[in-house]
Amino acid sequence: MNAFSKTIKNFRVWVHLAFWGFFILLFSQQNPESTAQEHYSWITILGFSAAVVYVNLYILFPRYFFTKKYLIYTLLLVFLVSLAALSLRLIFPSGNTYFAIPLLQHFINLFFFVIITSFLKFLREFFRKQEQLIKAENEQLKTELSLLKAQVNPHFLFNTLNNLYGLIVQNQNEQAANITLKLSDLMRYLLESSKIENVSLQKEVKFLDDYLVLEKIRLAQNVDIRFDISGFEDEIFVAPLLFIPLVENAFKHGLQSISENNFAHFTLALQGKELYFEAKNSVYNNLSVQEKSGTGLENLRKRLILIYPEKHMLAIEQKDKIFKVILHLNL
Repeated sequence: MNAFSKTIKNFRVWVHLAFWGFFILLFSQQNPESTAQEHYSWITILGFSAAVVYVNLYILFPRYFFTKKYLIYTLLLVFLVSLAALSLRLIFPSGNTYFAIPLLQHFINLFFFVIITSFLKFLREFFRKQEQLIKAENEQLKTELSLLKAQVNPHFLFNTLNNLYGLIVQNQNEQAANITLKLSDLMRYLLESSKIENVSLQKEVKFLDDYLVLEKIRLAQNVDIRFDISGFEDEIFVAPLLFIPLVENAFKHGLQSISENNFAHFTLALQGKELYFEAKNSVYNNLSVQEKSGTGLENLRKRLILIYPEKHMLAIEQKDKIFKVILHLNL
């Protein structure tokens, strides 16, 4: 048994002692002139009550009630309370005493303690199950997030390796070498960020800058690629790899054919706790919005729902051969 469990057990013992001590003090306060014998009699009644309570809580409840054997539980509980009431009636049969009361009254008094303690037991079990449910849901969310985050790495690597392959086929060895070095830095960041829940926004920006360098190497120099940032005054932390699917999507669907009119513009702005990211690119064909928002964006939607529930907005639109995605986060 570890120290925490031992502490919880000791605390529970003190709570039980305080519960029964309360009724002893209550009797003393209401009967200040009672004799020692009368106090002893009251403690005897509380002893029988405690016996009934703990047999109910630790034997009848787990064996019969929690296993849904309600009829057996009810019969045994009635028998237990009746036996205790009969015993008390035999101990205090008659005479000038507070406790020479009818058998039915003993039964009612004992049942009063059973009801109180059963309610407290139900309350404790309810909160315990709620805690277990929340813990299970959190574990499920962590597992799902890990799977979604893990999908980012091969997706990103696949696209970059395609770029590298294209350069090698075109005998652009110097550019291929530069991409290989830059790719190693990007993969190192991917591996590091996949192990943590939040990263510095500045590191995310550096990661995006490095990726754009790769794309500028691959594409013609006359393709207009921009990345504007503003509002970076305080250090802000965000979930890792939120923006790369938007950037990848722009190059995957917007810049496959090289043209002087092709462009990809990215804007990241921070206003207090409000973060805005916009990816805007030219469209080279008539694919639908659904076709342009593939696995990467669908993955991003799921991650946003899990990480920033009711604190995000992801809007996708296409107009006049311009495809635009806007991500708004409330940090």
